[in-house]
Amino acid sequence: MRKEELIRTVFDAGIVGAGGAGFPTHRKFTAEGIDTYLINGIECEPLLEGDCYMMAHKADSLVRAARAVEEALGAKTVFCLKAKHDEAVQALRSAGAEVIACKDYYPLGDEVIMIYEALGRIVPEGGLPLDVGVVVNNVETLYNIDEALQGRPVMHSFVSTGGAVARKGLFRVPLGTSVRTLLEAAGGVTIDNAVYVDGGPMMGVYHDTPDFSVTKTMKAILALPGDSLLARMERMPVETMLKQARVCCCQCNQCTLVCSRDLVGFHLEPHQIMRAMAFQGVRNESVMKMAMLCSECNLCSALHACPMGLSPRRVNMQIKKAFREQGITPRFERREMQAHPLRDYRLVPSERLKERLGLIQYEAEPYEYYGDLEVDRVAIPLKQHAGPPASPIVVAGDAVELGQCIATPLEGALGARIHASIGGVVDAVTPEQIVLSRQR
Repeated sequence: MRKEELIRTVFDAGIVGAGGAGFPTHRKFTAEGIDTYLINGIECEPLLEGDCYMMAHKADSLVRAARAVEEALGAKTVFCLKAKHDEAVQALRSAGAEVIACKDYYPLGDEVIMIYEALGRIVPEGGLPLDVGVVVNNVETLYNIDEALQGRPVMHSFVSTGGAVARKGLFRVPLGTSVRTLLEAAGGVTIDNAVYVDGGPMMGVYHDTPDFSVTKTMKAILALPGDSLLARMERMPVETMLKQARVCCCQCNQCTLVCSRDLVGFHLEPHQIMRAMAFQGVRNESVMKMAMLCSECNLCSALHACPMGLSPRRVNMQIKKAFREQGITPRFERREMQAHPLRDYRLVPSERLKERLGLIQYEAEPYEYYGDLEVDRVAIPLKQHAGPPASPIVVAGDAVELGQCIATPLEGALGARIHASIGGVVDAVTPEQIVLSRQR
């Protein structure tokens, strides 16, 4: 397959990174000078196992898609996953894939950390994997590429249900499905004071209710106790968190000692940022711009490092938000970078983190695949990707077929197409979503 053909196929299918910010995949494939196509199968967040299941049970599809991308980009494909996932490692190797089996620590799934661990390359500060000759896709993105090569756009997301739910496992869910409906299919929530996490417990988004929709980037829905440390840390009002940062930081340096990006060679010292929040005299651009290097892995917070109950991560998030709102893009000089000599001794084992967070009780044994979830109504968000929301091309009352394109990116803008996840009628079109209902 030619590169231009692959890019068009991926764009037409509306494929984005199935996790994180949802960067449009066709844009990644336009890069030149790529020698390695790295598949991120690490899935380092506690309680998430969907990618591992897909690698073990859909290896042929994944390797078929990888070979098509390999041919188009002229790059070598490497699957990167944890060595402990024996079934997935063997399935991929049996299908002909090259596999790098890694240690089990958090946050190895951060692409900067994974590239260093797998290839020994350090992505420059403020840079991208493309700068070191690498394109990274995760497992579900690769599966969606295989679907696109067979003429099927992105209409579903593979979503794990976990935490305090009756049925823990993996569902294939139509985009726009209510999370409340998904949890009902999972047997319901088993506690009264639940909060609902879109993603993993460390980096996911915490919601008070399950009244939001499944998107292309959703990897998991977790129900966790509202009085847990996780919930308290992530739901603390921003104003309170910033006041605490100014008053309570003791400058013990623990946040910097465990910072995963600092350990791989970045100049990111969260304790200096916390100091700058308290003392305006040391608040300058060279300190504040370090926040832009943060992966938001959350190890620096009271969930692991901070003895004072603070969250340097959330402070960094606010600084990044302020930079964006002011239209400021800090620049980082390219320099020789080396991993910290004590890095290997400061890594955080995933099982230790899971135990510290009180999540061992929610592990699923065995992990079940429950198949397709059938729904009669979906509210499909128009923003499921990096860039501005897609523009609707249907109106209320239109009949739509399964897989029909219903929204497209604005001309010249970063974005992705959106397709109908059920066949039926358009009930409503708003600036935020398109509502479809199935006609029986």
